Amino acid sequence: MSRPLSRFVICAMLVFGLQGCSERKQEAAEQPVRGLRAYKVAAKTESRVRRFPTVLQPADVSSLSFEIAGQLKAVSLTVGQKIQLGDVLAEIDPRSLQTQVEQAGAGVQQAQAQLDNAQADFQRKEELLKKGITTQALFDQSKSALLSSRAQLDQAQRQLELANHNLARSSIVAPFSGAIARVEVKSFAQVAAGQPIVTLYSDDRFEMSFLAPSPTFQSLTVGQVVDVKVADMPDVSLKGEIRELGSKAEQVSAFPVVVRLDNNVPGLNAGMSVEVTVEEPLIGGQSGFLAPLSVLAPQGAKELQGAATVFLYDSGSSTVRSHSITLGGVRDNRLVVTEGLSEGDIVASAGVSYLVDGQRVKLLPFQEEAL
Repeated sequence: MSRPLSRFVICAMLVFGLQGCSERKQEAAEQPVRGLRAYKVAAKTESRVRRFPTVLQPADVSSLSFEIAGQLKAVSLTVGQKIQLGDVLAEIDPRSLQTQVEQAGAGVQQAQAQLDNAQADFQRKEELLKKGITTQALFDQSKSALLSSRAQLDQAQRQLELANHNLARSSIVAPFSGAIARVEVKSFAQVAAGQPIVTLYSDDRFEMSFLAPSPTFQSLTVGQVVDVKVADMPDVSLKGEIRELGSKAEQVSAFPVVVRLDNNVPGLNAGMSVEVTVEEPLIGGQSGFLAPLSVLAPQGAKELQGAATVFLYDSGSSTVRSHSITLGGVRDNRLVVTEGLSEGDIVASAGVSYLVDGQRVKLLPFQEEAL
């Protein structure tokens, strides 16, 4: 190859190489800027919410029994059966009890007759003593017999009262309206005093109990209204009332709380899984801003409390920058930010894991759900 031709080839290669470098630089310069979905800080709050999972339990549960022993009559109760206040649930055969009442009544009559005779004898001896016809010893003997007859009549009357009491207690009456939880006996069985016969629970009210940490517990009051969500009824929101606050921790810094709920929604049953939502003030009485959960950077807080990291949008440079915040908990499925944000700040709320400090972005229109 001649020298002029080789010189021409080398020059052509240099030209094409420089052109390729220029095209690559141009492609890099024209690389698209990532769109940024963001949240504009506005909503402010002075409280947060805590959620406690628990289970619906009957507000009143009673295991009923007889005060006396005896043989049962027929028992027709079934589990789940609805019961009204005052309904007779079970009965003991009253024949032997009625016999005891009759015997006690006869004992009262006999004691009354003895008292009448003793009273008449005492009055005669008293008159004779005044006339000097009888002795003081016979008069004292008559008086002693009168006192003894009165004591015997009192004892006989108490026996009659006891027999009537036992007869009246030969049936179990529902102390409140509700439903049958368990039937412990069979018809015509012989039962002892105090033996469980039937368990009754109220179905018009429920209770829920849970343990609250000390900071939350200190903010609660008896009568405070709380929100209740039933797992099997996600669209139903109920209101409960705090009825009891335990004074002694059952676990370390965890205190018992009891919430009462009226059964005014069809389909509620004991044993259902529920969640109680309690509102409490932020620590120190401070306030904070609400932000979506999606604003947290992956290297942020593992728990929704304490220090965390977000990306703020800088409108002057159209870039995002890493920014530290302090979390105070959660409210309505949104973060409560107590430090690090101001009203009007724009925080990245989507694709946060792909952002880096100083990255250029293009701000997209705010979504309605982020406002």
